[in-house]
Amino acid sequence: MNSDEVYEIKRTWEIPATTPTESGVAILIRFFTKYPSNLQKFSTFKDMPLDELKNNPRFKAHANRIMKVFDDSIKTLDDNCSHLEEIWTKIAQSHFNRQIEKQSFNELKEVILEVLVAACNLNDQQTEIWLKLLDFVYEIIFKTIDQLEQDV
Repeated sequence: MNSDEVYEIKRTWEIPATTPTESGVAILIRFFTKYPSNLQKFSTFKDMPLDELKNNPRFKAHANRIMKVFDDSIKTLDDNCSHLEEIWTKIAQSHFNRQIEKQSFNELKEVILEVLVAACNLNDQQTEIWLKLLDFVYEIIFKTIDQLEQDV
């Protein structure tokens, strides 16, 4: 990413980053509303109605962890990509161990972009920049999953 793109990511990220737990909850609720089968992959939450999840401390903690991963990633965008690769390789490994498939990752990517566009009022150019970042992150995730599948 060039410096202008990094600037736009960081500038627009300030909006959801001011309320990380609420932003993470919004992403996950939208994710489970749009793709309800993914809720079944969370043993702690799978039997809870969506309207109750918003107030569940463990759910909110998970939402906050998602936002922290993105926040850490965005803070490293000025550095070389090795730290970004390290962050997302760990995410891929932990989710592979929980048998989370690429389809679920793609569904989440779609929802993240939808929520960011709405929350940050992104224009087309900003949306493309975010998509570029997400594509890069997902390349790391999928490369890691492919390697892990080969090792099994």
